[in-house]
Amino acid sequence: MQRIRLAVGTTMFIDGLLYLAIFPLLPIFSSQYDLSKLDAAVLLSGYQVAFVATVIPAGWLAGRFGPRNVVAVGLICFVLASLLFAVAPTFGLLVAARALQGVAGGCGWSAAMSWLTENTERERRSRVVGLISGISAAGAVAGPVIGALAAATSVMLAFSLVAIIGLVALTLTLLAPAGRIPPAGPALVTTLRSLLGHPMLIASLCFAFTVAICLSTVDLLAILELGVRGVDATTIGIILSTGALLGVGMGAVAGRIAERIGSFGLCLLGAVGMALLTGVLALPLPVWGLGVGIMLVGPLFPMLMTGIYPMIAAASDDLGVPHGTANGMVNICWTGATALVPLAAAQLADAEGDAAAYASAAALTVGLIAIAVLMRSRARNLSLSS
Repeated sequence: MQRIRLAVGTTMFIDGLLYLAIFPLLPIFSSQYDLSKLDAAVLLSGYQVAFVATVIPAGWLAGRFGPRNVVAVGLICFVLASLLFAVAPTFGLLVAARALQGVAGGCGWSAAMSWLTENTERERRSRVVGLISGISAAGAVAGPVIGALAAATSVMLAFSLVAIIGLVALTLTLLAPAGRIPPAGPALVTTLRSLLGHPMLIASLCFAFTVAICLSTVDLLAILELGVRGVDATTIGIILSTGALLGVGMGAVAGRIAERIGSFGLCLLGAVGMALLTGVLALPLPVWGLGVGIMLVGPLFPMLMTGIYPMIAAASDDLGVPHGTANGMVNICWTGATALVPLAAAQLADAEGDAAAYASAAALTVGLIAIAVLMRSRARNLSLSS
């Protein structure tokens, strides 16, 4: 089990690292490839598009061929993506690298997490998932460092190092035991229909949307407002890194909290925190208040992630289906929302002001919390895992 945790942790670390490493390099890529703002947006969105297309099939294939095999394929994509970033001679290949990264991320968030939860006792899942959430947050801290290294030295050197880390993760995955192989589930459509009938899966989707709505709104509007108020990029980077470090710390303790109050209780606590945070940001705040708001997103994110994955694993166990497909459903909701919410928040903020966008995000979060609570009540009435 320890080797599986090590392999999954390394996989999730490199996903967080490679996802954020590209952001500090956008000015360099824009100059090198003569990119317009639309080109830059296409480059960034390549991850989300590929992730959404991959995550549910990867989760289902994990139930058919074993999670470790799908994780290994994803890590090969990570390595290839890193090498493409290092040497891409054209913008098209750069976008291909970002898309390959999205395929790898889809494999990681569905198959790797399935591999972990399938091989962890139910009563220990929260603690183990919390640890992995912290490791993923550590990757988010390391990502901008890799980007800074690329800017200071060369893109080839920095992403070659990332490729080496990917090879280490691949080696750890191949050396780890396959663990418990879940019984092959029914056809994909049948599995999806069964999962959507489980109240706690619906509750998990509500919490995933909560994360996406609040995080996307805060990161977009608060960071832009800091820029308007004269806060430089270095200070904003420090704020984001501090939030990610708080996320590492929360990942270490969130599992223990869940063991006391349950996975649903932990998600509820995190979702209420998200609602309060976005509501407070609707108020006229000083610069330091905006900075604190951005930092607080850091620990709230792993709190919710630590609760969501054990919940969907328990729902899958109730239905007798592999965990991977349920993971994929939650992740596709999260990723799709993070792609669309910034567009809606930006339009609302332009039309009605930032306060209206924050208040709308908080109101949506309260509604999703209410649905999740109703689903938990229904699950208890049906004597299902809650």
